[in-house]
Amino acid sequence: MIGYEFIVAEVAKLTGLRLPPVQRPAQLRPVTRIEPMAEMLAVPRHVAPAKDATLLDHVLFALKHEDLQLHLLLEALRLINAEELTSALAVQRTGSYLRKAAFLWEKAHSRELPLPWDTTGGNYVDLFDTETYYVGPVWERSQRLRVNFNGIGPMEYCPVVRRDDALATKGRKVLDRLRAWAGDASNQATLDRVLSWAYLAETRDSFAIENEVPSPDKERAFLQALATLRERRLLTEDYLLELQNTVISNPVMAEAEFRNRQNWLQRGGHGALAVRYVPPPPDAMLTLMNGWARMANSIEGDVPPLVRAALVSFGFVFLHPFMDGNGRLSRLLAHHSLNLQQAMPLVDGQATLLPLSVAMKRHEADYLSALESFSRPARLLWDVTYLADNDFLFDFKSTPNVYAHWNGETAARFVTTCAEQALVQSLIEETLFIRAHDRAFDLIDRAFNLPNRTVNLLIQWIRQNGGKMPERRRNSSELMGLQPAQIDHIAAIVAECFCATEQAPPPIDQQANEA
Repeated sequence: MIGYEFIVAEVAKLTGLRLPPVQRPAQLRPVTRIEPMAEMLAVPRHVAPAKDATLLDHVLFALKHEDLQLHLLLEALRLINAEELTSALAVQRTGSYLRKAAFLWEKAHSRELPLPWDTTGGNYVDLFDTETYYVGPVWERSQRLRVNFNGIGPMEYCPVVRRDDALATKGRKVLDRLRAWAGDASNQATLDRVLSWAYLAETRDSFAIENEVPSPDKERAFLQALATLRERRLLTEDYLLELQNTVISNPVMAEAEFRNRQNWLQRGGHGALAVRYVPPPPDAMLTLMNGWARMANSIEGDVPPLVRAALVSFGFVFLHPFMDGNGRLSRLLAHHSLNLQQAMPLVDGQATLLPLSVAMKRHEADYLSALESFSRPARLLWDVTYLADNDFLFDFKSTPNVYAHWNGETAARFVTTCAEQALVQSLIEETLFIRAHDRAFDLIDRAFNLPNRTVNLLIQWIRQNGGKMPERRRNSSELMGLQPAQIDHIAAIVAECFCATEQAPPPIDQQANEA
């Protein structure tokens, strides 16, 4: 074992602490140079740490060659004494990886490393390589070690996402197409109705994902919360409490502060096996939520808007700071993030909205899979004992840093895909539907003297029957006075108007290629 795999084993042996499985571990293979593969990092023997290498040697190897996994590095550095690291720095005082290790050592031990100099010297180095990772602002700078902490979030809460040019391009095209759609003069007559539908569909499907139907009052409150996101208020505990009180179905579950007791997610099963996910312990909540809020409120750095929205949304639901309403609130916060970043164009003062929950509801299995990419390994870090009824004993065997320093790539891909589907399959399709409906209505209304309700029913029946009038509807009382030929003529109008909407618009990438 080398690198992170060695670290995980050594931490477990010396402390009993459990850590999640290493993502794409470094492993010795008969290769001549380090080669990234889908499931591993293939490493030749001459590059790997020696068989008698120290824990510090493996930390330095991981920093240099493997993906940055802060929670593993911090636990390893807790086990390294100050003298060993100081001695290594004395030999290679300006070594960038040694200085990064020293910076993280100070974070792990909450104290400064006793150095014999005021500064190591050397140029400042970024902890996150800006060519490899998405980064945020410089949250913190160590003058002694000449290291910048430039993660997506601060040390207290910093998910990690490797750069993905294809994903960034896809997200940019979605937002560019959204702005074009909102600014298209031919859409102006329908925009208000499409957005009204989008807001309502987002509300209902966000509740539907939780297998709930909102009451009329709760639906109105959620819609109002969505509408006010254009104000771009910074996320604070008070504001989050306000939103939580809005999204919950049962007023008894309204919170007055972040949770101070353990919660969990439970599905079908018996005893402890029914517990599918356990969020961080309550004594870690304030630190984690403060770090999460700092990340969520930041718009600095080069993180693509949809990637940042994914980290805000998924990060919140992984922390589960309330006893109820976390899922609905997490989806609301994706929209908050997009508004805060000013990624949503305004239409008559109203922010446009990508109905992400509609896409998530359509692809619930994929949504669950994206959530479980984190929740499944996190569940293994807890011992859960069933006591009685709905009473469990929870024993956390790991570090809260697992919840702070997670890999956000799966969440980023999922939310970007949902955004594309929300645009193409919801907003654009709904626009085409309303245009076709308006044209059919106008043509029928001009040709026949029928009540509005009857015209709408005719359009609905004919559309649902593939462009033909259902035989069982021809004798409906609403159609009294219409001859069979007239009914067939109306059916032909509807079929012709909706013909262009029967095929879904092409995906964003295909549209760009055709252009």
